[in-house]
Formats: sequence, structure tokens, C-alpha cells
Amino acid sequence: MQRLFVMFPDRAPGVGLVLLRLGLCAPLLLQWTAPWALRSTVLAVVVGLLVLGWLTPMAALLAALLLGSGPALHWPWMTVALALLLLGPGAYSLDGGRFGRRVRRWGSTRRRERAPPKE
Repeated sequence: MQRLFVMFPDRAPGVGLVLLRLGLCAPLLLQWTAPWALRSTVLAVVVGLLVLGWLTPMAALLAALLLGSGPALHWPWMTVALALLLLGPGAYSLDGGRFGRRVRRWGSTRRRERAPPKE
């Protein structure tokens, strides 16, 4: 996953990606049908993946396909799903926590005390 995306942005861009993921869940939930069917199950899985930020590229692609095959075409929301597919999950997601960039520090961050010189 790290090879697919150059970075996993945090701070304001990361919050923007969270809002993008959550905003994409709204039109998916509006397509929910009363009888439990295969489409309802796929919608529930895609919404869950988007909320958690897990397997975000696959969830965004499935969301675009579901929005395109629904009772009404949702072209603006399909573009949001494709934008999320290209932008990636961001730092505030399960994908970002698992595949994001890590900073490794060797040694302790505390200041080490020097031993007194031997006389």
C-alpha cells in the first residue's frame, strides 16, 4: 500500500481526507434498500471500510461502481470516489497506521549522563 501512495498526509489535509471518506458514505447510505439483499450487504461493507479507512482504494472503487449502478446516477459523487481512489487514505486511517511512513529513532531520547572522568 505504501508504494501506491507517495505520502499519508496528516493535520489539515488528513482531516480533509477523513471528511472526504465520511462524505462519500452519505450517498451510499441513501441507496440503502429496505429488504436485505446482496447490494445492501456490499453497501454496508463499503461504508464500513470507508469509515475505518481500511482498504481505501478498493472501497473507493467499489463506491464508484455502486454509485454508477444505482437507481439514479450520482456523477458528482462518483468523481469524489475516484478522487479518493487517487488521493489515498491519509494518516488518520487504518491504512495510514499500518502502511504509513514511520520514523525510527535509534537510542534513547533522554540525555545520557556522562560518567565522571577517571583519575
